[in-house]
Amino acid sequence: MYITLTNTSPAHKGQKIAINSDLIATVYDTTVTRENDEIENITLIFCPPHGTWEVAETLDEIVRELNNASWNKV
Repeated sequence: MYITLTNTSPAHKGQKIAINSDLIATVYDTTVTRENDEIENITLIFCPPHGTWEVAETLDEIVRELNNASWNKV
């Protein structure tokens, strides 16, 4: 099942990204400082071996979506 999130990576900021929920290993919040010294709160989603995605949704929002995705599989 896929979840749809909002990309915050500077090259793709604001674009939607669909991530296969079966591939997600970890989700965590962090703060980053961008090149223009802007401080931004983001959530990182790690999907080994593919990489890490920066998204706008909070950890709690993502966990709720993942729990719903798991529930819908049953």
